[in-house]
Amino acid sequence: MTQVSQTLVNRNISVIDPTSGELHRTSIRLEDIEWKALRSICTRENMSINEFCCKADQDEKRREHSRTSRIRSAILDHYLSQEMSIDS
Repeated sequence: MTQVSQTLVNRNISVIDPTSGELHRTSIRLEDIEWKALRSICTRENMSINEFCCKADQDEKRREHSRTSRIRSAILDHYLSQEMSIDS
């Protein structure tokens, strides 16, 4: 039986709980390339990973079911928005 290598990386982040409004720690699993993209975005935008994740998690236009999906989509959306502004 072939063993599949684990490509998902689990890390802790702090986000604002929508019910209490308080900051709490949780973990998300992203591919290594997604973590690299997230760090790159945060460096360029001068924000922390926690700030980006809170913003993505609380964005009302995001309809993804899970927090991790909202964050993944926000990363992709960031790069697609950049590409569209370059094409304009």
